[in-house]
Amino acid sequence: MLHKISDFVNKIKVMNEEAHKLYVMKYHTPKDTQENIDNQIQSIQAMALLIANDTREYHNIDDVEYKTVQEKMQLDDGGW
Repeated sequence: MLHKISDFVNKIKVMNEEAHKLYVMKYHTPKDTQENIDNQIQSIQAMALLIANDTREYHNIDDVEYKTVQEKMQLDDGGW
């Protein structure tokens, strides 16, 4: 993984926001143009491809706290 876990999670959040925008473009009245909808789909697909191609192994030697995931989430949920 070429970036931090927080960057990875933020990319997923942005992709989710863009998917919601696509839903609104397609299903709310008035609908957006087909060209704009297609461009939005291509943009989301490009984001997904960048994430999928980031296959390096993630290493973090600073994570020496021995807490469960639930304990860590209570301390810092990453903005969720």
